[in-house]
Amino acid sequence: MRGRFVVLLLSVGVLALTGCTGEWAPRPETEGTLRLRIVRPETSTATVEPKVVPAGATKIRVRVWHAQTGYNVVATVPLTTTGMELNLAVPEDDGYTVDIVSYLIAEGRATALTGGRAPDVSVQAKETTSVEVTLRPWTTETSGDESVGPGDTYTVRMVATDADGLITRQTFESATLRASTTTFQAASAALPAAPGTLGVVLDDRMSFTATAPDVTKVTTLYAAALVEFTRGWRDDTLATATERSLFIELPNRHMGEPLHHLVVDPTSGGIVIDITSLDRP
Repeated sequence: MRGRFVVLLLSVGVLALTGCTGEWAPRPETEGTLRLRIVRPETSTATVEPKVVPAGATKIRVRVWHAQTGYNVVATVPLTTTGMELNLAVPEDDGYTVDIVSYLIAEGRATALTGGRAPDVSVQAKETTSVEVTLRPWTTETSGDESVGPGDTYTVRMVATDADGLITRQTFESATLRASTTTFQAASAALPAAPGTLGVVLDDRMSFTATAPDVTKVTTLYAAALVEFTRGWRDDTLATATERSLFIELPNRHMGEPLHHLVVDPTSGGIVIDITSLDRP
């Protein structure tokens, strides 16, 4: 899919602080400003595929955080056709992480499309730092049972990756499995509520255990995970409460990834009795 560039320019100045959740209030003389300049040129100029914001994206969410100090600032930027700037004042320090996600609204949720990370960013007062962040789509590796019987337990495992491993660690907090015997591959289709099984999430890896539906003929079961980002990504300044948390679907059907699927086969399983002849004495 041909998309549009996103150019992210961060420079240091002295502007007002917004959205800081750190433990101390910086003094103006020790502040720097991260200035994000977001540009959306014409589609014809986008020749480097990884640097894209998908056409369906409506907003970008930015998170600047520091693992040691606990500093965390989040801002949401509506995408425009001409581009815009966002200024975030932060305390002077080394070791910041700058994360950026493009997203759209699906079923009322902020649903991620692409993401990128700039690690180890230094901010110094009255000096300028430029950082370029590449936004890349996630891909999903799935594994687990391929065929089960009705009412049997099945397992689905997923690993989220991107082209550079940019934004998978310390990103996801919880996930639920969504499965249906009717395909919901189309991005416009609603996510099924069942089974809604809570998964085990470890960084970029998650696993689910659920029960296959009680069917009387061979049936395909389609599955995906709805994954919530950590609370550090939450933007409580947004007017719409359901948009404040950030989610991603894995596999990401909004980016063209196929749903995971397995077969529920009534003829599988059961007890096999092997009768052999016995020699008479």
